[in-house]
This record gives sequence, structure tokens and C-alpha cells, in this order.
Amino acid sequence: MVSASRRFASVWGFSSGRLGWDLAQILSSLLSGLLLPILLVVGGAGLIFKPLWVALSVLGLFDMAISCCRSFVEKGRIIRDRKRIISRYLRGWFVFDACSNLPFLLASSSPLAAAFQVLRASRVFRILRTWERFGRIDPLLLRMVRYLIALALLVVWLSCCWLFLGLSDPSADGWIARHGFADRSAADKLLFSFYWTLTTLTSVGYGDVLPNTRAEILLAMLTMCLGVVVIAVAIGNIVAVVNQLNDGRSEYEMRQAAVRRYLSLNGVKSSTLSQFQQFGNFLWDNYRGVRPDQVLADLPVSLRRVVAEEILEGSADDVPLLREMSFHLRGSLLMLLTAEVFHPGGVILPEGEIGSCIVFMISGGARILKDGLDAREEWAQFGPGDHFGELSFFLGERRNCSVVAQDYVQAFILDRSAYDEICRRDESFNEVLRSISGKSAELKQQLLMRGLVI
Repeated sequence: MVSASRRFASVWGFSSGRLGWDLAQILSSLLSGLLLPILLVVGGAGLIFKPLWVALSVLGLFDMAISCCRSFVEKGRIIRDRKRIISRYLRGWFVFDACSNLPFLLASSSPLAAAFQVLRASRVFRILRTWERFGRIDPLLLRMVRYLIALALLVVWLSCCWLFLGLSDPSADGWIARHGFADRSAADKLLFSFYWTLTTLTSVGYGDVLPNTRAEILLAMLTMCLGVVVIAVAIGNIVAVVNQLNDGRSEYEMRQAAVRRYLSLNGVKSSTLSQFQQFGNFLWDNYRGVRPDQVLADLPVSLRRVVAEEILEGSADDVPLLREMSFHLRGSLLMLLTAEVFHPGGVILPEGEIGSCIVFMISGGARILKDGLDAREEWAQFGPGDHFGELSFFLGERRNCSVVAQDYVQAFILDRSAYDEICRRDESFNEVLRSISGKSAELKQQLLMRGLVI
């Protein structure tokens, strides 16, 4: 039994199944926190009220059972021991979860018992905090979502309190009678309650709705205090999150502008500046301004290989070299390859240099040009999955033609030092490299017959 629960904790702890269950819990918790208070105050929803709270309670009980088997992270370690999981849950959110499911446990369908369901709204913030901790979604975006949900819950609960005061005071002193809502529909009363709450919370009240009874005055005072503290904090944090979301773009644009000014002051042509700007836009759209090689370089060695494998997992099918290699050899190679991006018209391999690297295409297109970039004759084209540069690399001769990008090209570069290192680690690398080179031998032979070496 223990081993089975551990296996369940291991699988359930961080899986796509958990994500789906968390989404279901978020929806049900928001339903409990936003809809149930309205149903409790308005009343007359007996046909849907009882099945609703029963369904929510069943979901909550299932979630309590799952929480007793859900692994967690402590000091960087994944804890799957069931006793520690249960102990942590009992010392944490068990009381809130048990109270929120109290109506089902007590087999009571009274409005007072069902009101405990509102406590399930706290489940939303726990789930979002877990997502933020494990990096499922952008943490800045999750922070903004949390603040917006908190504001929505506050507005709904205060509106329901204001509506409850009006419905419980049928005298002429109550706000319903004073404003002529006695014969209005429940929807109109609810809408007016939202209006009063928003105007009071935001301190923009127009004086058209004034508290009269003692209970109304106390609620108005509470709402104004909450408006000063909660609204100010929430709005301030939302603005801060929005600014942080834009900071990356702004900082990147400032760096680009500084470089552009430097190039302009040093006599760089306007056409080149335009290419620089377009390349910068491409980097932001595809990499958020961060080059792939920079990301890997900033990671610790223990994590660099794992990240490289996952990033390039989809590229393995497009690069014959990676496809033909064993898993171990591929992992070693990924640590040594350099990711590069070339703009349209950019020189990938320049003419006149002794071959020092081999290029493996991931995306985009490239072509061979003879006698410089202005030559009219196009000798060959390369696309995703192709590689070039091995002729001059192995022969040790100077390239007598250039390889130029036709559009934005993403490629892996294998330089001489990386080649020597991978050959030292695994002698079979040369065999794999020569095997894939043999599959394009016809093209290479045609180039040699024309006197072209790349």
C-alpha cells in the first residue's frame, strides 16, 4: 500500500494530469467564491443550489484525498513520503478544506452550512502560488491574475453584504425602500449593489447612495477602509506588474537604440542600420532579445545539458547528424555546439578563409555565391537539415566561395575545438559525421568538379 501511494505521488506530483485537475479546482473555487454568495443572498435558487453545493463538495473531497498523496518540494528535494505529505497537509490547509466541505460532511443543505463553501476561494491562490513556484506560467502574469481575482472576490462579497442588508430591512429606512427598489427584480438590486460597492471602494461616490441605518453605516465604513488599503495595494501591484512586463522590451529597445546611435556616429550606412533594426526585431519576436547561446552560457554545467537537450529535442529530427547519433553522444555534442542566428544577406561562411567550422541548418535558407556577394550566379542552395563547410574543414583549404543567408537562418556551429573535444570523448563521432556527409556526396562532388570549396 505504501509503495503504491508513493508511486501515485511521484506520478501525480508534477504531471499534465495535475495541471488539468488544478484548472478544474480553480473553476470550481471561483464558482464557490463568486456565485455561491450571490445565490445565498438572492435566494430562490433551490432547484440549482443544492446540486451545486453537492457537486462542489464532492470535488473538494476528492481534492482533499489527492492532497494527501501530492508530492511537494522542500529545500530543492521532491518529497514523496506519504507520512510527510499528510503531516504537512494537516498542519497547513486541511482545516480550511474541511470547513469548505462541511455541508456535505454534515449532510446539511442549509444556506448557513453552504456558506462555508466560500472558503474554497482560497484554493485558487494556493494553486496559482504553486504554479508560480514551479514556473508553469510567467510569474509576473500570475501575480497580476491573483490581484485581479482578489479584487473580484472583494467586490462580490461586499456587494452581497450590501444587498443582504437591504433585503433584511424591509422598512422605509433600508436602502431598497429609499431608492425605490422594492418592486424591482433581483438582478436590478444586485446591479445596484455592485454600483454602490465600486463607488465606495474607489472613493468616487457621487452622494446618490448614502447609508442610513446603523448596519449600513458600519458596512460603508468597512468598505471605505478596505478601499484605502486593499484597492491601493492591489492597483499599485497591478501597475507594477504591468511595468515589469514592459521593462524587458523597454530595456532591450534602449540597448538597441544605443548601439544604433554608436553605429550611426561611426559612419555605418543607413541600409546596414536598417538590417540591424530588422535583426533586433527578429531576436525579440523569437527569443525576447536573448540569444540562445547566451542562455546556455549562464546556466550551471549540471543544468546546461538538460536544457540543451530539451530545447533542441525537436531539432534532432531536422538535423541528420543529431538523428544518427546515440543518445549519449548527442548529449555530449549539444554541450559543444554553438547556436547562431543570421540575418538575410548575412555571410554564414565567408570566402577566402580556411575552414574552421561545420554549419548545420535548423531553419531558413542559404545559398552559395562565387566571387563575392555580388555574383549573379547561384551555385547551390541549402535548407533545414543540410550541413556545409566540411570540405574546407577536413581538407584544410581556403574557401573560394561564400555561403549567404537568404532569410533568417538558425543554425548550429561545430568549430575545430568542439570537434576535437567530441572526438576525444567518443571515437564513433567521425564515423557518424562521415556517414551523413556521404549522403550529400553527390552535391559535394559537383561543387568540387566546379572548383568550389566550402
